[in-house]
Amino acid sequence: MNFRNILASLLSIFAISLVSCSGSKTSTPPGGGGNATLSLTLTAAPLAPPPNTNLLSFIVDVNTITLTSSTGTNVNIPLNATSFSVDLTKLQSDSAFLGTSATVPAGSYTSITLSISNALVTFCTQLQGNIGCAPGSVTAISGGAAATPKITSSPFPLTLSANQKTGLAINFNLGNALTVNTLQVVSAVNLAATNVLNATALPPTISSLATGQLDFVEDVTGIVMAVNATTQSVTVKTTTRGSITAIANSSTVFSPNCTAFLLSLTFSSCVVQGHVASIDTVLNSDGTFTLLEYDPLSTTTGDWIEGIVPVIPSSSTQFTLVTNDLVLATSGSVISPSVPLGASVNATLVTPKPFLIDSKGLTIPTNSFAGNTDGSIFLPGQTLSLHVTSFTAASGSTPAKANVDTVYLRFTRVSGTVATTGTQATFTIQNLPSFFGMTTPLLVEITQGAPPSTPATNFDGVTSATALSNPQTVSIRALYFGGSTQAPSAMPFSAAKVRVP
Repeated sequence: MNFRNILASLLSIFAISLVSCSGSKTSTPPGGGGNATLSLTLTAAPLAPPPNTNLLSFIVDVNTITLTSSTGTNVNIPLNATSFSVDLTKLQSDSAFLGTSATVPAGSYTSITLSISNALVTFCTQLQGNIGCAPGSVTAISGGAAATPKITSSPFPLTLSANQKTGLAINFNLGNALTVNTLQVVSAVNLAATNVLNATALPPTISSLATGQLDFVEDVTGIVMAVNATTQSVTVKTTTRGSITAIANSSTVFSPNCTAFLLSLTFSSCVVQGHVASIDTVLNSDGTFTLLEYDPLSTTTGDWIEGIVPVIPSSSTQFTLVTNDLVLATSGSVISPSVPLGASVNATLVTPKPFLIDSKGLTIPTNSFAGNTDGSIFLPGQTLSLHVTSFTAASGSTPAKANVDTVYLRFTRVSGTVATTGTQATFTIQNLPSFFGMTTPLLVEITQGAPPSTPATNFDGVTSATALSNPQTVSIRALYFGGSTQAPSAMPFSAAKVRVP
């Protein structure tokens, strides 16, 4: 009898053990094991309200990106470039591609941390209604120590499942990082300030993106390093943000610059290795890129600086630029590494070629820019790209000097507020930074687009201009033709991108 009781007890313990082991085998870690694909972009929220200061550039370096799981394990997301520098003022309307990892372990993540450093903010002051920065007011201030701001708020905790393909937009709040007094002067930059970073899930809740697309990554400008006619892929290498490879399709637009260079509007003819080009792309959920538009800027490499005009030019041949992007010649560069982003450069036109407008096929008004050679027409707030033929580096308080022969009007990034409800074709914007010299709301042209012949204005935060109304904050990337009383234009802005933060 005792033997039977002992045997029954042993069998019962064995059965319980089997159930326990079975339960252990079927339990899985959060996310179900395996890996997810995670893509990251960087955007910037404008100052609120925008007229608080005249930001000409806000440069930062992004060094590392780290996800922290609920178990405390760190996962590094590789950056798209070993050295990643970006002008945050451009990201008011645009998105910069930070990187994609296809090997993020499925599971729950509590936070994401960015290491950022080397902030350099260039700004100026001006009374409302006066065009250009006040004399002698263009100032650069550095941001002090590096920082590692951590995002723990929504969408964190973030759960990723096996084989999931998704993305996050890291948003840098310009206003939270800056101390600005009532006289528009930036007195301090703090990259570790509270709520300087937040994150949102991609794709945006409202946009003109298609299904399976995460974000627009546009105006990627650099040297065409590789072309594959079979797959219709092109790789453009930027100077400060790495390379992007995009694949064309039947909807890809080839800009009018193709025909200006005596090339046809086809991939096989217009896309050429060694050219300088700008590409507009869409980041897909799997981390690949689709080519929206291809825009050649030069058929040879050479050195190019791009930046914003802060003041009315001093003469027909001399003017100033605050740099926000660079393209360096693949060999024999005359400016590398002497021009940091955010620096002032005094440019001189030497035997200039007729000025060009990089329209990309957008609607543009009748203007005095195209074909001109007189630099006195350049307006504060315009963004120019310059081909540099010779260069003298900055020395102490003396800015760098550059001789240039080719000038493109390119895309200004600016934020303001919507003045009136938009239509499919236009809306009006007001409360721009004061150095634009604006006294009344300005018209923003929207291009409807009909790919593959013409591009369309892209939208983020809204689906079209009809969704815009007063008093929304809005950021645009647009060609700027003048809106002040000194330089009126029937259509001051032609927008390639519209974002409601």
